Amino acid sequence: MNKIKNETRLLWDKCFIEEDKRFVDFYFDKRYDEEDNLFIEKDGKVVSALQLISYPFSYYGKTIACSYFSGCCTDPDYRSQGLMSDLITKSLNKAKINGACFAALIPASESLFSYYEGSNFVPTFDYSKIHVRIQNNNGQYISNCNIIPFYDQHSDVDFYEIYEYLNTKMRSRNCCIQHNEYDFGVITEDLKNFDNHLLVAKYAEEICGLAFCYLRDGEIYIKDVFAESGAVFSDFITAAVNLFNNESVNIIVPPVSGQKRHRLGMARLIDAETMLRIYAMTHPKLKFEFSLVDPIITENNGTYYINNGFLDKKNSIGSNVIDIEQITQALFGYHTETLPDTLKVFNNQAAFMSLMLD
Repeated sequence: MNKIKNETRLLWDKCFIEEDKRFVDFYFDKRYDEEDNLFIEKDGKVVSALQLISYPFSYYGKTIACSYFSGCCTDPDYRSQGLMSDLITKSLNKAKINGACFAALIPASESLFSYYEGSNFVPTFDYSKIHVRIQNNNGQYISNCNIIPFYDQHSDVDFYEIYEYLNTKMRSRNCCIQHNEYDFGVITEDLKNFDNHLLVAKYAEEICGLAFCYLRDGEIYIKDVFAESGAVFSDFITAAVNLFNNESVNIIVPPVSGQKRHRLGMARLIDAETMLRIYAMTHPKLKFEFSLVDPIITENNGTYYINNGFLDKKNSIGSNVIDIEQITQALFGYHTETLPDTLKVFNNQAAFMSLMLD
């Protein structure tokens, strides 16, 4: 382990004292990348760091780049000096050079939502949670599918076959972070290492569902699920109850209309022009004009004109100024009914991220 990687690992041990050391070992073995690690050194050591991980993102039929901020931490002895704020600014500028359209993160606690707002991040990703309690479960399945744990020695399911199914299902979601083949391998290895399960439903030779199952704090969490029928969905719950010998199951799904939504992640625009251009192309009836002033990424500054599917930008600033936070939420379709009247022309969406090793 080189010097910077070792010092970043030591910083994690100091900042994330409640984290399972096995997970930290796994992260630094499989996820850490020297090119992604941004850090600040003081007194001869790394005192603030974050990983800037690239993910594809499906956005109105296009695939754009997202920079995901992971492992943001500052040595407690060096906090309240603006180090993380400086590091985030540096990371946003690097993300722009890397071609990212936006940055995203998942705050480690509710209190950190307000902290990241200082760098113009805003909530954009929610989830809904379905809670069920199964009592006197007879363990019987109601679909005609076989429900198989991926790592079962008798399993006939292939890694690439599963990934192809997952990728197809994930790509069908609009406004959703995607996972490439390597990332899927990391996700499945994480499941195996910590005695969690990827359940695969198969009918004959065809996959008809996947469920990512974890045991956390005495309850089962299905952190993402794809099922071709309600019967398969129900069978995943039954299988999880049997595997973990636990009655309480929480299923995390993209936001569902009429159900309570929980905050999950935040985003911040990096390349406003590209995202606005895609939005304009896919909403040809939209007519909208506004000026944007970005305090960090000044390339975003200007006046934007959307009309008949096209976007035009001028460097001057007009009178209808909208801040970077509001246009971020508008482009992600995040509770647009709560935005200023001029932004209610943007459609509501259910932006989602899952399986982020958070």
